[in-house]
Amino acid sequence: MSDIYEVLEVIKEKHWKEKHEENKEEYQRDPSCLKCYSTDEIKIDEWFEGFWKVFQKVILEAMSYNRNTYAKLLEYIVLTRKSGEERYPSSKKKRDKEFEKIMKEGEKLLDVVIISIGYSNKPDFKREGIKSVIKIICEHYMFDEEDNLIINQRRTEENLLGNKELIKWGNIITDNELDIRFS
Repeated sequence: MSDIYEVLEVIKEKHWKEKHEENKEEYQRDPSCLKCYSTDEIKIDEWFEGFWKVFQKVILEAMSYNRNTYAKLLEYIVLTRKSGEERYPSSKKKRDKEFEKIMKEGEKLLDVVIISIGYSNKPDFKREGIKSVIKIICEHYMFDEEDNLIINQRRTEENLLGNKELIKWGNIITDNELDIRFS
């Protein structure tokens, strides 16, 4: 995020001026705008509150989220989870293609999640590092019998805060990404 923070601040200022002060019909869009993407009219579930608590312990500069953050994160979690009944393609080539397609869609969703968050200052982590943090948190989500998302918050925090690769390099490479790169 430190790599694009200044650009996002310019977008935010331009959006506020054009949309909320000058009331222009055509204006700069800002996915992090709390006024345009308010959470007032939606219910924020416990799973997201757990995510946000853990996320803020790692990304200290994260100060606000909005409807985009919530909706796109939920889309990402649903996209990257397979239910036990779904069958994986038997061909490795098909599996890799399907995984790459899901990864590309997931990356787009994570980009929206990252830029929809309000930051108090320039984060220490770059965009890829923040993506890694979100991916690690999302790996710990599970669905219960009634399709509710649940998370073990303490275990997730320990996994994140004790992740030597994330601390040293500022991001991680997932096992699935390694499999594709070296197969």
